Amino acid sequence: MNEKVKLHGGLEKTVTWVWLEEGALKVEYYDFSEAAQDAFGNDIAYILTVNDMKKFYKQAECDESSIIQLISGKFSSYFDIKRWLEAYEIDFEKQIDHWA
Repeated sequence: MNEKVKLHGGLEKTVTWVWLEEGALKVEYYDFSEAAQDAFGNDIAYILTVNDMKKFYKQAECDESSIIQLISGKFSSYFDIKRWLEAYEIDFEKQIDHWA
């Protein structure tokens, strides 16, 4: 299942997408605001990849078939998900794409 689902929240001129890729949760925050343009000279994207899906599923009380629905109902943005992962000490990697 690689279908991206857009979350309904966050700042103006930003969007958060979530999807599963090769069994791992991906969370992308895309910022196309003037502030991003001023700071980086272009749009920017942050992408989280959850490494410990077993722990994620246990803490979220869900599985692969319900994770995207759960996330879209529980979280409004990338930053909500990131804080939750940190609070439960769920391992993830963060990538930054300055040329989004």
